[in-house]
Amino acid sequence: MYRKVQNLSDKICTSGMMKKPVIFIVDKNPAQGNFIKYNLEIKRLYSVQVFSSGEECLYRMLKNVHPDFLVTSFFTDNLNGFEFLRKVREISPSIQVIFFDAFEDPQIAARLLDAGACDYVVKTNNPDGGISVLLKNLRYLLNKKALANV
Repeated sequence: MYRKVQNLSDKICTSGMMKKPVIFIVDKNPAQGNFIKYNLEIKRLYSVQVFSSGEECLYRMLKNVHPDFLVTSFFTDNLNGFEFLRKVREISPSIQVIFFDAFEDPQIAARLLDAGACDYVVKTNNPDGGISVLLKNLRYLLNKKALANV
């Protein structure tokens, strides 16, 4: 079943029936943000923009550039995850926000999900830093969105 869903998503994205999903990444560590971007763009299914601050990302969104997905750490500049999520939702409620952070607190993650985040992925000490889990979860969300549009 998973293979069929994966193929459906690939066909929809590559056949032009659905636009290439736009993903914004907010990470104050440029190397981390660019590593995530590289791993997403190598699949050629995503258009990715990296921001070093939440304020920069919000500014871009206020200019009517809205991503399908937004991957962010819990702390972005002077904003914590709850404040950032609230501001993103005010600008565009349809954006699917995924938190990707080393901050591992199940209560915070649950509260973020209750507040409207669609996922919370913990960065790990593995060589890929948890990016493989993030990519798997993004692929799942993309497939879900593709099936909803069929």
